[in-house]
Amino acid sequence: MEGPVANALAQRGIGFQGEARGSQEIANFVLAGFRTPDVVIVVDPAILARLTHAGLVAQSWQLGRASLGIALAKGHGDVWFDQANVPFGKTLLEGVGWHIARTDPQLDPKGRYTIEAVRMLVGAEGEHRLLGDDENPAQIFPEQDLLVRLETGEADFGFVYSTEARARHLDFIELPGRASMSDKIRYFVAIMKNAQHPQAARAFVDFLLHGPGRAILTNAGLSHP
Repeated sequence: MEGPVANALAQRGIGFQGEARGSQEIANFVLAGFRTPDVVIVVDPAILARLTHAGLVAQSWQLGRASLGIALAKGHGDVWFDQANVPFGKTLLEGVGWHIARTDPQLDPKGRYTIEAVRMLVGAEGEHRLLGDDENPAQIFPEQDLLVRLETGEADFGFVYSTEARARHLDFIELPGRASMSDKIRYFVAIMKNAQHPQAARAFVDFLLHGPGRAILTNAGLSHP
């Protein structure tokens, strides 16, 4: 959004100003009146439903789907996770002293999906061995900081969406089977009823759904409905 989308919109005379946060946190800010955006983009239909039921959404659309996986820190390579020879979950548990980055399950659906996915792979006991408490402060970082930790090597790997890894050119390994959460990770875009720039908001959504923005999102790893 801050790169190719913003640049392409500028060429059309539309100014773009975005604020990246976890989807749950975005909804909390909007519901509390701390933010009054023209457009909101979230993952998880339940979060969109909260905003809709509060009477804040004028219209919404599904943008597409992504998957959950592991993004490796810059320079680490993918030799740790040789899925052809070792079960993925076993590889995770056999690692010693992993520095793991993930988002807060209370503020971001990705944080919830991470816990659910790891439990699928290694069971509840294995999930606690790997991740610790749900709110483990040693692993949880704000949505906007997690990828920076991987780029600087402060974390060995992080649980991210396929779109995020591609945007930052990070090595990405999709979690196997249902653990990829590809049936749940759905992006939605909504124009808000109190949008101060409704015409520009509509132009932005049209750009994403039907214009050049669609190809940009495809190149970013989003599969369209």
